[in-house]
Amino acid sequence: MTSFERVCAGARDVRVSRLGKVFHIEGSSRAETPAFHYVVEMDPDAGWMPEIARWYDAEHMPGLAAVRGCVNAMRLLNHDHGPLSLACYDLVTAQTLNSPPWLAVRGTAWSDITRPHFTNTKRTMFEDWHK
Repeated sequence: MTSFERVCAGARDVRVSRLGKVFHIEGSSRAETPAFHYVVEMDPDAGWMPEIARWYDAEHMPGLAAVRGCVNAMRLLNHDHGPLSLACYDLVTAQTLNSPPWLAVRGTAWSDITRPHFTNTKRTMFEDWHK
């Protein structure tokens, strides 16, 4: 038993991954302090990662970063296990996620082409409970 397993129940189930940052953009609310961290994890269908990466970097992440309430947007690749792609957004409020400008960026024609090729998708909202 490792030291970590002695102090953390369930430690044997923990998987550690090396993540590599492939995209980062400051948001329109970059001067504000984020209270929420929203993550979309996914694996692309075979052969779709180049197109999804272009969509994320050229349209989706810059568009979401421009929405009021987004502090920054970042995309990471998981080098060890799935899901492969993690899109991360630091937000001032949880309501940013359902605001009309955010939903408009999610509803583009290019989004409609790429999103069906996401598999193993997991969306998680984390709240900074220290606030």
